[in-house]
This record gives sequence, structure tokens and C-alpha cells, in this order.
Amino acid sequence: MITFSDLYSVLSAMVPLYAAMLLAYGSVRWWKIFTPVQCAGINRFVAVFAVPLLSFHFISTNNPYKMDVSFILADTISKLAILMVLASWAKFAHTGSLDWMITIFALATLPNTLVMGIPLLTAMYGSFYGGLMVQLVVLQCIIWYTLMLFLFE
Repeated sequence: MITFSDLYSVLSAMVPLYAAMLLAYGSVRWWKIFTPVQCAGINRFVAVFAVPLLSFHFISTNNPYKMDVSFILADTISKLAILMVLASWAKFAHTGSLDWMITIFALATLPNTLVMGIPLLTAMYGSFYGGLMVQLVVLQCIIWYTLMLFLFE
């Protein structure tokens, strides 16, 4: 049974994130506070400074010697299986292409765990599972994003 304290912990993790997104959307669409040029500047700041620094924070606090090997192995095997299925589709199907293979792989296996997933998972299941997501983010940044860049080239 879901208790009030469980609901409160999940909502206290989700409401600030979604409230910020709703206010940002409203400030551009409805209230016209930001111009498209200012939005481009904010997007550049987020892409160049905020997300890399947040990623660095999570990567630097992770201890690679205490990573859960079976969890990482399960995640890696599932991503490789999806990659092999998509590569077969891109090679043998007449509608398949490398561009769509990369896009579908990214959508299916590389979630937005850094900003939304870790706070929500920590609120729902505790800090242990938030730590597991941090391990996935570390591998995402080191291995899977590098593979994506290689495939794009």
C-alpha cells in the first residue's frame, strides 16, 4: 500500500523539476518574457556548462571499485542486444538506415537519468537505487555517448 509519506517523497522530488519546466515553457510561450535569441543563449549555457558540470559531479562522486558488476553487465547486455537487433534491421530491411538505427538506439537505451531519473528513483526506492542509476550515468557518459559519436561519424 502506498502511504502518504511515500507519495510526499515522490512529489517533493518531482514538483520542483516539473514546476521549473512549466515556468520555463510559460515564460516563452504565454508570457513572452524570453526572446528566441535569449532562449538560444540559455540553451547554449545549459548544453556547454550546466549539464557537463552536473555530469562531472555525478561521475566524480562515483567509486568505480564499488560498482555493481551484475547490474552493469545486465545493462550492457541489454544495450548490446538492442544494438544488434537494430543493426540487423538497418542492414537487411529496405526501410532501415544507419541514421534511424542510431536514433532508435538512443531513444531506447539512453534515458534522461541524470536530471529526472536519479532524484525520482532516490525518492521512490531509496539512495541505494539512486546510486545504481549514477553508475549507469557514468557508463553512459564514458562508453555509450562515445559509441554514439563514433556511429554518427
